[in-house]
Amino acid sequence: MDRRDALKVMGTSLAAAFMMNVAPRTHAAILKDRAKDRKRIVFYFTATGNSLFIAKQLSDSPLSIPQELKKADLIYEADEIGFVFPDYAAAVPVIVREFVEKAQFKAPYIFSVITFGNASVNVAEWWNDWARSNGLNNNYINTILMVDNYLPVFDMNEQIKIDKKTDENMAGIIGDISGHKDFIAPSEMGWFTKEMLQGMQDMHFSQKSEQLIKLDADKCIQCTTCTEVCPRGNFSLASGELQISGKCEFCLACVQNCPQHALSLERERNKEARYRHPDISLNEIKRANRQ
Repeated sequence: MDRRDALKVMGTSLAAAFMMNVAPRTHAAILKDRAKDRKRIVFYFTATGNSLFIAKQLSDSPLSIPQELKKADLIYEADEIGFVFPDYAAAVPVIVREFVEKAQFKAPYIFSVITFGNASVNVAEWWNDWARSNGLNNNYINTILMVDNYLPVFDMNEQIKIDKKTDENMAGIIGDISGHKDFIAPSEMGWFTKEMLQGMQDMHFSQKSEQLIKLDADKCIQCTTCTEVCPRGNFSLASGELQISGKCEFCLACVQNCPQHALSLERERNKEARYRHPDISLNEIKRANRQ
């Protein structure tokens, strides 16, 4: 049994344990409902594989948001619809918001799992409010702690040493969703204020790739990895030179996945350290984000 199957078994076991404590009629109804073939659609956005790893625990064939945005028909109907994406400055990536604004979703149970690496703050509340204002009503929103891949603040070599209990927490989330639990993760503001978070978001979501991303031409071998992992298509090869231009998602997929470390930021905690989820391949990220 591989890690993914083990997580699903753990989630199912947790859901079963929960059901033993509910009224018999409710228990029987849930079991009957679960016996049916449920159609579940899971959408994801990923840069270093964290969110794709989570999405793969929830679906055998999760759908990439950057790829779905290329389609003309964005109407989705299922028994369960889910979203998996990272927390960006206690808010949601722009590309995820664009998808929700353009698409229609019809399902009696809608859930979201938001990956984060340090403090989730009020991201669940933020997403719940924004989604509702755009016609998407979540029954369940939870966050899950993983490696924090934000290079300006965190050293990837240090982050991967920390046991963030991702598997254990994911098993609980799988059980919640399997049992159609209604839940919105509470805010944990700590020393943050909403004014501080707004300032962070204004900075984060206003970046231009040509200003943010630094190229070391001596290291670049024109392998085209950056052109394939960027969900905005901000990289291209022209006249033998790498061109960088366009509104940046600030996902840092380009910097994290460059095999030559030819791309970097002006400020990084450790310019030699890079991260990709160990169970997600570079080709999977390319397939997810290629424009």
